[in-house]
Amino acid sequence: MCRTRLLILSCSLLCMLGCVYSFVLDGGGTLGQISILPSANETSLREAGIILDKEIETALSSMGMLSTKEGLPQLKCIIMSATAREITSTSLSANDRYRLTVHVSARLKDVGGKTLWQSNFSDKCTYNEGGQEEDALEESLKALAQQIARQLASLKI
Repeated sequence: MCRTRLLILSCSLLCMLGCVYSFVLDGGGTLGQISILPSANETSLREAGIILDKEIETALSSMGMLSTKEGLPQLKCIIMSATAREITSTSLSANDRYRLTVHVSARLKDVGGKTLWQSNFSDKCTYNEGGQEEDALEESLKALAQQIARQLASLKI
């Protein structure tokens, strides 16, 4: 009985490992490659623009969409606001946590300056009491950069 179960389990495992899946976007995006302009930071958070630029470069590069060539559409992001709020805890023994909400505006323009696409994004991350807003900033901006890159990849321009 044990050998039969082991044989069935082994065969099932081999079948699952042998399956090859590939995902193809239906229709795919037609945007192609873009270049990025330095992000503007309208908040008091230190180095937020630099961090966002790094994360957008990473996200777009991983999708094969980033280029430094001239004559390509240009992406410009603006960190519009960042607000922190205390998250209340029901336990007096637990440290308080804070939620940082970051809002970013992204705009894609062609070489003539015409806006091809624009959208607003937001993300929330938390940090511990005694920390600073910058403690949650990198995680939040990474998530925002990935949201922006996914939207750009799906554009049909």
